[in-house]
Amino acid sequence: MTRAENILVTVLIPTRNRPQLLQRTLASVAQQNITRMEVCVVDNNPDEVFSAAVKQSIYEFERLYPHISWQYFHSPKPFAAGARNDGMKIAKGKYICLLDDDDELLDNSIETRVKHMMADPDLALLYCASISNIYPYPFEMYRYYHFKKRRHQEGLMMMSCSCIIINKHIFEYNDLLFDETLRRMEDYDLCRRLIKMNLKVKSIPQALVRINLHPDTRMSSNSLEYIDFKEILIRKWKHGIEEYLNSYIEGVFIWRNCFGIEKKSYTETCGLLSGYMKRKPSLAFKAKYLLISVSPVLFLGVYHFFITISQFYKNKVFN
Repeated sequence: MTRAENILVTVLIPTRNRPQLLQRTLASVAQQNITRMEVCVVDNNPDEVFSAAVKQSIYEFERLYPHISWQYFHSPKPFAAGARNDGMKIAKGKYICLLDDDDELLDNSIETRVKHMMADPDLALLYCASISNIYPYPFEMYRYYHFKKRRHQEGLMMMSCSCIIINKHIFEYNDLLFDETLRRMEDYDLCRRLIKMNLKVKSIPQALVRINLHPDTRMSSNSLEYIDFKEILIRKWKHGIEEYLNSYIEGVFIWRNCFGIEKKSYTETCGLLSGYMKRKPSLAFKAKYLLISVSPVLFLGVYHFFITISQFYKNKVFN
């Protein structure tokens, strides 16, 4: 096992309610071609049965990969933001690579990103491109928006927390942690604060992470029982953010419908959205909902096409 003082990078994985998916994630980390690595699993499960399964998985990986330092920590915090903060505080690495418990690292993911971080000591955060697998779409999607400071004043255009690696010392020095009152969009809030502080950010176009979008208790598909996160973010960032948040809320219902887990009718959904957003659902939402009702795969094919066009325009033309 690597000594604590020699650890270069920590892969931080908060997990809750899906130990079966965690094993796939851990396997992708264990295959990384880098030394001096720590894997810190923050168990955010309230259920002891799930926690026992997480501990067993870590025990098995520790036995199979003894050259990696494995750390288990149980966090009682109510949301993922708190679990990530607990992990960031105990991480021993100079750099912290964030990874959700249902996503996967691709070949040389850690090594490539650490090289970029080591080459620039002032770099606070780096994010990479990703490959998205979206249920039930049979094709992978390449996702990447190049970072340009003038275009990213209101948040980073990245796919997921799993694309991020940070410099722990810079984050500690600037007291940067996730807002633990946020049950959603805590990554958006953190990155916006980082940009406001004028800290250095970089993006790279290599797809180094696989993001798995699916109906199995992912935040993007969880039901919107509470929208307190919207009010918190509006208070912090004022009313210019409200339409962005409304689009996010519409997106939650779109993904739930696409995955076949939304039980409410179209009329009920529109009524809920009107209450959440204090306006009627947008024409874009109605068009997406109609496409999904015809075929989720058709909707995802159209979505893939427009994402490709958007990325080309913003990365090549607008840049």
